[in-house]
Amino acid sequence: MDADLYDEFGNYIGPELDSDDEDEDDLPYAGRAQHAGEDDDDDRAEADDGMDASGGDGDANEVPSNQIVLHEDKKYYQTALEVYGPDVETLVQEEDAQPLTEPIVKPVKIRKFQALEQDLPQTVYNNEYLADMMDCPHLMRNIALAGHLHHGKTTFVDCLIEQTHPDFFRADDSDTRYTDTLFIEQQRGCGIKSTPVTLLMQDSRNKSFLLNIMDTPGHVNFSDEVTAAYRLCDGVVIVVDAHEGVMLNTERVLKHAVQERLPITLCINKIDRLILELKLPPADAYYKLRFVLDQVNGLLQTYSEEENPTLMSPLLNNVVFASSRYNICFTLHSFAKLYADSYGDFDAGEFARRLWGDLYFDKTTRKFSKKAPTMGSPRSFIEFILEPLYKIFSQVVGDVDTCLPRMMDELGIKLTKEEQRMNVRPLIALICRRFFGDFTAFVDVVSKNIPSPIENAKAKVEHTYLGPMDSELAQSLTRCDSDGPLMVHTTKNYATTDATSFYVLGRVISGTLFAQQDARILGESYSIQDEEDSRIMTVGRLWVCQSRYNLQVSRVPAGNWVLIEGIDQPIVKTATITEVDYDGDMYIFRPLKFNTKSVVKI
Repeated sequence: MDADLYDEFGNYIGPELDSDDEDEDDLPYAGRAQHAGEDDDDDRAEADDGMDASGGDGDANEVPSNQIVLHEDKKYYQTALEVYGPDVETLVQEEDAQPLTEPIVKPVKIRKFQALEQDLPQTVYNNEYLADMMDCPHLMRNIALAGHLHHGKTTFVDCLIEQTHPDFFRADDSDTRYTDTLFIEQQRGCGIKSTPVTLLMQDSRNKSFLLNIMDTPGHVNFSDEVTAAYRLCDGVVIVVDAHEGVMLNTERVLKHAVQERLPITLCINKIDRLILELKLPPADAYYKLRFVLDQVNGLLQTYSEEENPTLMSPLLNNVVFASSRYNICFTLHSFAKLYADSYGDFDAGEFARRLWGDLYFDKTTRKFSKKAPTMGSPRSFIEFILEPLYKIFSQVVGDVDTCLPRMMDELGIKLTKEEQRMNVRPLIALICRRFFGDFTAFVDVVSKNIPSPIENAKAKVEHTYLGPMDSELAQSLTRCDSDGPLMVHTTKNYATTDATSFYVLGRVISGTLFAQQDARILGESYSIQDEEDSRIMTVGRLWVCQSRYNLQVSRVPAGNWVLIEGIDQPIVKTATITEVDYDGDMYIFRPLKFNTKSVVKI
């Protein structure tokens, strides 16, 4: 330090400097402190970390750091581009742009609107065996349960579920309605959507059949669901309430089944109402059942295009009597087999032929005759079927403590002490379940009167396929060939659990559908002249629908129903799924025509 330039206190007393733009580092300590005291906060923000007002690195060519900076040009924080980078989109909103009750990042919330099984329930059969049965279309039946509202279709399916799923128990006071998966269906007590369920059941000869059952709604406003179900089925079981008889929608679904050229069988349900509600004598109950049969046969003769249509008759084994609430299901042959197993030494088939009509049993000669042996003799159906059924109900409803043990000994049914203390309705259902057994009579009627997918393939293709029948593709369709070209006809879409997409339900007419397979989706407007309504997509996972749960499979051969994932975007109502690289001309299946005049939105 030059002593002549500074006094004893360190103050500069030398000559005046030529410029004020001296570098701060060249000043002495006291000078730097004084310089720092003169700079305000704005200058410190300008010179922080060697950044200028625009945020860039300072150099010799830039504007001096002591320039005047306006308030709006000041920079206190880094920009979003500097913090997050150019690949991130940032949104700046005012405080009142979004309410405080609504979060900026909403949590993922799954909307629940249907009842589903979390895990695969236990069944009396192996699921792998059910998947193997899908390769045997001759042992398969695709059927629809149709009828009027509250005639017992869904409760009848509950009986089938109870017999195939050991962990499933129906409620005592109300029906479970297993196929009513939507919460709105359970609240209203009526079906809205057609629900498929695939079960493996045995007939009276212990022969296994794969039953694809479609439970359809009975309300007239949802007749479009019945139309979609009929297109996938090979036959229909018309369910009629024994008390109410043929109603408006019964006539409608029966007429529609005739138009779809589907074989028809009849289930007279709720026969318990004749006993417990109407309290009819057995003879009047018989006349009531005959009246229901005459009503159905009259409609068949009216709407059938054939000159001599097949009529409903218990003697033809196309009529089943049932009470779905009390686990009752029998035909003439199944009831005759109960007598044959108990007494033996006679042919059950010949005995069944004498259990309907104006036939009487003469106890003296032990023969059947068309004339009553005595005045007031009951018909054979009343004597051998209705009267024993009346006795079972009367003994349970009456004096249970004295009559029930004796009746159980005669029938060979054992009840525990807890079961004997049950209420009347569940006790009757338990006794009838053990007396009649499983619904093998229903399987007998379905297997004998409704054709398999192979037997009904030709009639199905002629009615629904729009292409020429003499082509090679049509011949493969009529054979239900699992090795032929892929052809899948879809008629239903089911929402996923979060309601963001749909699963597509269809029937494999020909070929085999594999998971993760590329397929061509043909819409309703597709034609050879206009191929715009077509798209190539990749099939996702495949399932066998079991109402409240699904069984995932890797492939589905011809003749089966399948639930498909990942192809719902181009499908509005119906579609045709084919191969991508098929060489010949491709035609679609006939689109469904729904009657929207009576359909209401839910």
